[in-house]
Amino acid sequence: MKWYKLIFKQNQPIHIGSESWGVINQTYIFIPGWTMWGALTKAYNIYNKNKLTDNQELFETITCFYPTLEEENFNPFYPEYRNGLLYLGKYSEEEFRSEFTDTLVSTSIVPESRSAKEESLHETEILLNRSKIDGKELYWTGLLGIDTNIASKIEAFLKEGPKIFVGGDARYGLGGMELQHVDDKVSEDEVKEWIIPNTRAGSNNSIRNFLEFDNNLKFEGELTLLAEFNFQKNPPEIKEAKYFVTPGSKILNLQSNYKLKKGKLYKNGGG
Repeated sequence: MKWYKLIFKQNQPIHIGSESWGVINQTYIFIPGWTMWGALTKAYNIYNKNKLTDNQELFETITCFYPTLEEENFNPFYPEYRNGLLYLGKYSEEEFRSEFTDTLVSTSIVPESRSAKEESLHETEILLNRSKIDGKELYWTGLLGIDTNIASKIEAFLKEGPKIFVGGDARYGLGGMELQHVDDKVSEDEVKEWIIPNTRAGSNNSIRNFLEFDNNLKFEGELTLLAEFNFQKNPPEIKEAKYFVTPGSKILNLQSNYKLKKGKLYKNGGG
């Protein structure tokens, strides 16, 4: 396996759906691995003039991606829970959303009268491509693992600086990102830092990907139910639904070996 650190520049606002609170559709403040997998797979297939359903396993060994700034030397704002609150680097979740998110307001229209439909007001939270305070541009970074037998083929694609679209709203001017930098000299220690939970006593390291939950796992943080859909079916079908410990949580013990797949760590190579 050969590892690459990828740094994407965010060119447009993006929305990565997570939860809805009343009329507000909230966004993740990081980009899940399955979202980056889908965007890279689509871009690669278009680049090679393949079917969009081809190469589904090519980019599966990928982490979640985290925000960063050029002024911070592109060091990621890793997630961590402090006193029960989620932080991204130096930002609390509240501070990050205040500086880097905004909302789009929309409503349904009654065709006959061209007036707003009652109780159809909807707000979509978006991640801005620059700070509302000082205008600094937002970048995103994570790791991609590629089979060494096909690494040269993938490198040719990455060197083109592909443009990708993340989230489900590309038609509305959202989701545009562009690969700015590829580091193919990722050390083994850095790979471990990104992927393997640190369970040493007193360690401040937190997981950076979703970790498959089991009843023997001890952790401090949050648990969420994730469903993976097969969008090649109409209507889409649920492929799996499992509980995962969320990024930023601290793992106190590990019962199994784990395999990375689309930003999720599966025990004993499952998934």
